[in-house]
Amino acid sequence: MHWSGSDKNIILRITVAATVIRCVIASCTDLGNDEVYYFTYAVQPDLNHFDHPPLIGFFIRLFTFDLHFISEIFMRMPAIAGSALNTWLIARCAQIIGNRKAGFLAAILYNTSIYSSIISGVFIIPDSVQLVFWLAALYCMLGSIRTDLTPVRNRYILLVGLWTGLAIMSKVHGVFLWAGFLGYIIFYQTSWLKNPYLYLAAFITILIISPIMIWNIRNEFITWRFHSERVTIDNQIVNFKSFLTTTIGQILYCNPFQFIVYVLTVINIISRKHTVKKPYLQLLLWCSLPIICCTTGISLFRQTLPHWSGPGFIGIMLLSSAYLEKQMSEHSTKHYRYLLNACVALMLFVFVAGLLLVNFYPGTMGKMQQPDTGAGDATLDIYGWDQLKLAFEKIRKEDLRTGRMKADAPMLVHQWFPGAHLYYYVAYPLGMRLIGAGDLNNIHKFWWLNARYGAIAPGEDAYYIAPSTNFSDPALLYTGSFRQYEKAGVITQYRNSAIARYWYIYRLKHATCKMGTHP
Repeated sequence: MHWSGSDKNIILRITVAATVIRCVIASCTDLGNDEVYYFTYAVQPDLNHFDHPPLIGFFIRLFTFDLHFISEIFMRMPAIAGSALNTWLIARCAQIIGNRKAGFLAAILYNTSIYSSIISGVFIIPDSVQLVFWLAALYCMLGSIRTDLTPVRNRYILLVGLWTGLAIMSKVHGVFLWAGFLGYIIFYQTSWLKNPYLYLAAFITILIISPIMIWNIRNEFITWRFHSERVTIDNQIVNFKSFLTTTIGQILYCNPFQFIVYVLTVINIISRKHTVKKPYLQLLLWCSLPIICCTTGISLFRQTLPHWSGPGFIGIMLLSSAYLEKQMSEHSTKHYRYLLNACVALMLFVFVAGLLLVNFYPGTMGKMQQPDTGAGDATLDIYGWDQLKLAFEKIRKEDLRTGRMKADAPMLVHQWFPGAHLYYYVAYPLGMRLIGAGDLNNIHKFWWLNARYGAIAPGEDAYYIAPSTNFSDPALLYTGSFRQYEKAGVITQYRNSAIARYWYIYRLKHATCKMGTHP
């Protein structure tokens, strides 16, 4: 199956336009809480990390040229480049189950989904890397069904093992790919269970993800315990608020107009009017519904995040592209074109409105009173952090000049957020040590990063920065750990000439004990 020259040009135009928009967003917003946190994965690579597998850190290191070019655009380039590649991949997948027009529609749907186009398409999170391998695995699964040649099928099956392993090394949710593929084989292709290449593919996956197991054996299975606590149902009380939040979040992340297309597609499948060949339909449903149902089901009993089910909607997106193509080809009504145009229009609105809101909203949408000014304003997570370094550097230089602090005085944090912002935007570029002193479940990766910078020794001084968006008083937080707590200054941040947030700078003098545990 090959693209014609005109086909490639259409996909290319979609890819270029979407990539340019993503680059603009990436350049005009600061890194969010999760994004700066994953920077620590790149600074200190490992076989695995406390909360996620390691591939995102390797890709950040790759696209920042071994951390020589550190900026928002370079940090986010794995997501941006991945989305460009995914546009081509999803179009090829849709062409397999439908035709080239379905491929164009799939490319449009992918780039108008808030999850795939923005959340994992602009921001650098594990999903950004995983989606490339998820789509590559789906493409090979579809290819193994399409071909009648046994050697070709076996190659596709082996590649499924490769891409699924890499998907898991990006985010553990990748195991749902094997669950979907095996579910399809067990129920519809039982003869494949006799194929040794299927077990070789499984071995390839196990081999690729073995670093996760090795690291967890060395670290008392911390990752498993952490994630199990996030999904284990420990009570029988139904949490309708969590369920509603997750469900609404899934709809919004899909793009509400696109979700309507999904609903129409599912209705069409239930009524058995869908034209996609049964093997493709069955496979894609197996690779979609389990992760969606699992996330939604868990949300009935405890808090979940809507993007956990994001990869599951890729299969629904593919089926929807074939459904749209059929409806638009067979019916003269323009309703489906209007629906598709609405998807594009909403996405453009989100792009423009989001940038304007983040960069030009006067002051803050959160709390107004001190010391919690800006608390509850999510836009401040990706705005203004780049202003902190210069202001803090002035205070620090004056402290060094007057002898109040020593040049090797570290920065102290007690949580991974805003600790990761302080590390990326202040401590790392200034060459300062940053020490995480707190509970493992609060400081996460900083527990291991402490090995890079050492502990705070008794008698040593440290800086502590408390943003008003997440204020905590170090005198209360570290009671008895230092002899003296001094406020070194208050940095006021403005947005569009109105106060948006404060940063409270403290000197913590003469530690009374060692601080900063690490393995």
